[in-house]
Amino acid sequence: MMGVGASAVLFFGTRVFARGSPKTMTKEWQEASNEYLKGQNSEPITGVSSEGYVGPGMVQSKPSGKKPEELEEEE
Repeated sequence: MMGVGASAVLFFGTRVFARGSPKTMTKEWQEASNEYLKGQNSEPITGVSSEGYVGPGMVQSKPSGKKPEELEEEE
């Protein structure tokens, strides 16, 4: 029980002092990454720039309401 308690204290103590999500985890940034990959013709056989691709690509987050340029300025 002491080990479980110690691990819980360590886990929650780490969470308290942790920083927020990185700016690259916003939906807008990930959509911009998709456009960049298409422009670079990255992974042309099965990836985002392949013909007829219908998957989400790099997008995995909810929208933040900010543009990627605004996120860069926050640094």
